[in-house]
Amino acid sequence: MSWLNGVLLLYSILNIVMGFLGYAEKHSIPSVIAGTAAGMIVLGSVAWSKTSPRNARITALLVTFLLMGRFASKTFSENKLYPDGIMFVSSLAVALCLVAGHIIGMRAKKARDSEETKPH
Repeated sequence: MSWLNGVLLLYSILNIVMGFLGYAEKHSIPSVIAGTAAGMIVLGSVAWSKTSPRNARITALLVTFLLMGRFASKTFSENKLYPDGIMFVSSLAVALCLVAGHIIGMRAKKARDSEETKPH
């Protein structure tokens, strides 16, 4: 398992757990549905990354952007650290990991391509 799949696995678990905590604390059915759905989509992107890594990473990045947008307003306007701030910061961290993974992957691809074109 790549380090990025490990990050996405932890992020999917966090989404599911936070959704259930939202339900447990406030009886928020939308929290449990959205948290579980987001977690399952990210978890699915980990499995999908074996056959289509680029599309899987784009899907995971889309989920992180959507969640950052959802949690940003209360994080900044109301200074709510829990749960909004936790979800915003974790989504931002995962998005940065996805971008870093993309950069690392592109550099590795470029290095492989240049090795293939070198005369022996």
